[in-house]
Amino acid sequence: MAVIDFKCNDCGEKFFEIVSIADRDKVKCPKCGSHDVGQVFEGQCAGAKKSSCGGSCGGCSGCH
Repeated sequence: MAVIDFKCNDCGEKFFEIVSIADRDKVKCPKCGSHDVGQVFEGQCAGAKKSSCGGSCGGCSGCH
């Protein structure tokens, strides 16, 4: 199981779900019920070198 960030392609709602990798395709938007959602990669800099990350993750003062 993993915490995965999603964004609905229909209504724009951003949300997260705790799902297995195999069940990512079954996720639906909690706002409009659409299954047209995509995985979002935000704030995933932990463990990356600053040069490879770009330092664009909000809430951190540079990657570790």
